[in-house]
Amino acid sequence: MKSCKFALASSDGIELTSKHFGDSELFVLGEILNDGTVNITKQIKNEFKDVDETTAHGSTEKRQSIISYLGKNIDFIIAGQMSPNFKKINMKTKVCPIVSEITNIQQLLTHLKNNLDVLQQLKKEKEENGTPDILKIGNSPV
Repeated sequence: MKSCKFALASSDGIELTSKHFGDSELFVLGEILNDGTVNITKQIKNEFKDVDETTAHGSTEKRQSIISYLGKNIDFIIAGQMSPNFKKINMKTKVCPIVSEITNIQQLLTHLKNNLDVLQQLKKEKEENGTPDILKIGNSPV
């Protein structure tokens, strides 16, 4: 199976944001290779955090803009808080949303690397069945 590409929601590139994914200041993009190597490829500013702020959380326009902005190859989006759009993204796209209680990005990446098999299984289930449960990562093993 190919690498797992991810986007993390952050305010500073060090910690996950305490906000919803779409309300973060920036996205940390990277991948976990099959050998467990983790590469951060870039950080990009969230240009869409103020899109369609007239409606309640869960804006279709904001969701579609962000998913398009991140690129079609993202497998996982990870934030510290569940949002209405996480459920919609899970139902309507190939992207797997993950909610993490681990807020330190380096610790989170270590956790993801150590549980690569879980990510690959989730990705496979998504490809085969369309809508797996949204993974929640705690401070204990997955």
